[in-house]
Amino acid sequence: MPKRRLTIAVLSLLALGGCTIATPFEGPGFDPKEGVTLEGPDRVVVAITKAVLQGDSSERSGFWTNVRRVEASLESRQGLIGYSLRRQLFGATAWTMTVWIDEANLDAFVGSTVHQTAIEQSLPALSQTGFARFEVERDDIPLPWDRAVEILEEDGRHYD
Repeated sequence: MPKRRLTIAVLSLLALGGCTIATPFEGPGFDPKEGVTLEGPDRVVVAITKAVLQGDSSERSGFWTNVRRVEASLESRQGLIGYSLRRQLFGATAWTMTVWIDEANLDAFVGSTVHQTAIEQSLPALSQTGFARFEVERDDIPLPWDRAVEILEEDGRHYD
């Protein structure tokens, strides 16, 4: 391959590493046409997580299995408005966003068996994590991913 083509190919792959894809925001307390449908206060609680993956394919696969288990449990969680998942197409970073009617319901979810098990089983696949929780007006839901990640990077807790 000529040097110029190789350079273009490498630059293209590097650019794709920053590309992300996200699931649509959905949940039992949200309607795309009406917004937040769950009764409650004017301000709601947003929880954002960031996971940078490491390890072999088995460890990474285990991480995604746990993500699917947690996602499957969300619809039955009291106080959940909705959620979305985001990940790099050709990278190692994933994010979650859940929106709750209040802190108590978020805390109940965080302490749930399915969530705690997912954390414990996913630790070998993680090189970095980040967490943020904050309030926004219910009319601001769904929160754009760019804004959510910005808040996480500025105000979140980060662990290596």
